[in-house]
Amino acid sequence: MELKNETLFFVGISLLILGLMIIIFDYPQIQFLDEVTSNQDYGYLEILDIHERLKIEISIGMGFVIIGIVLLIISFLKGFKNRIRQ
Repeated sequence: MELKNETLFFVGISLLILGLMIIIFDYPQIQFLDEVTSNQDYGYLEILDIHERLKIEISIGMGFVIIGIVLLIISFLKGFKNRIRQ
């Protein structure tokens, strides 16, 4: 298996790592805030605002992971297309 487009490969790896880091570090915070909002009524609006922002951030992280995987697949598929034409 030969890489024809190294740039796509490295961008895909970078986005994949960035997205995974966002997911790894935000998911425990979301779980913690789920417990806090279910147990307390103190400062509920502030916690709810932070909780919603974390949900948006984890969605962006998932988008980065998906785009990274797609770019990795494209970087490998271009190599296959060039082999078929030759």
